[in-house]
Amino acid sequence: MFFKNILLIQLGLAFVIMLELAPGVFAQEEGTVIPAVGRDEVWRIGFWELLHQTFVNDDSHPFYQMTGTERFRAGSGFFGTTFLDPGSSNLLPNVNYKNEDGHSGQDGILTNLFSNIPLLGAIPTFSLEYIQPTNYGIGIGLGIAYTNIWLDDTQVRSATTGADLEYDTPILRLASHFYMLAASIHPLGVPKTDDLDIFFGIGLSRVESTLKSGIRVNPTIAEYASTTQTQLNSSSGALYFRRIGIASGGKNFGIMLEFLLLGNEEFIENPFAKSTIIDSAIYDSTYNDRGGALPSKVGMPGGITRFSWTYSF
Repeated sequence: MFFKNILLIQLGLAFVIMLELAPGVFAQEEGTVIPAVGRDEVWRIGFWELLHQTFVNDDSHPFYQMTGTERFRAGSGFFGTTFLDPGSSNLLPNVNYKNEDGHSGQDGILTNLFSNIPLLGAIPTFSLEYIQPTNYGIGIGLGIAYTNIWLDDTQVRSATTGADLEYDTPILRLASHFYMLAASIHPLGVPKTDDLDIFFGIGLSRVESTLKSGIRVNPTIAEYASTTQTQLNSSSGALYFRRIGIASGGKNFGIMLEFLLLGNEEFIENPFAKSTIIDSAIYDSTYNDRGGALPSKVGMPGGITRFSWTYSF
């Protein structure tokens, strides 16, 4: 039902775009020559995005790095919409999950600042890019963007053939907010109406994260985990990324598909490196399948595929 709702709503938007393009199509059928509309410069807004997060290899999932727990090895990244989730009543789903889990008291500087926005309580995910021509036939762009992800240990575990017991892993619920600045090159020039835009570039993001971690009630180690114990912490850091993508559209509305290739920077504090909550030897024998010391910081090397609707002017 979730994906059916997404499909129906996006088909509706596609129909709107077709109506936007219809006058030009009918004019051509009547024999009127419609010249390509060139633009000296373009502002492009991206909105209502669908994200898919992946990692460079099986060992790079941040939860596996943090805990050493085998169930997180080759685990899933975030997948879904970050605005107006058709499967629920949430306007800003990831922000809502974070707040319901009690993270708001640990929000970073920017996330806390935007939490004061009336009614919404956060800034909606978006991108805004300015593209201008050069004397060399290419376009150059400068843009800002904001997006977020939510990772829940019960949803990102790798597949298993046996029973999926809730206490098989430590508690981990991570909210990350990406505040991005990027520069890009558009080899085909400034996008024209009904034209295809190809772009690539580099960027820098400030990432603000909050993480609830802990140990669930676990009957296999009842002496040490008779009750659920949690802790909440926050971290922030800088993350470099590369950007490549394509965009297309009519006079105003369009679509954009881009790939954000994230660097290897370690910017998330690992609470289990400082405190495993239960006895460290018991923790290692129960959860740390990888063995060895746990890192003090982890990253999320890999990529984020971002599909969004656009409005250009």
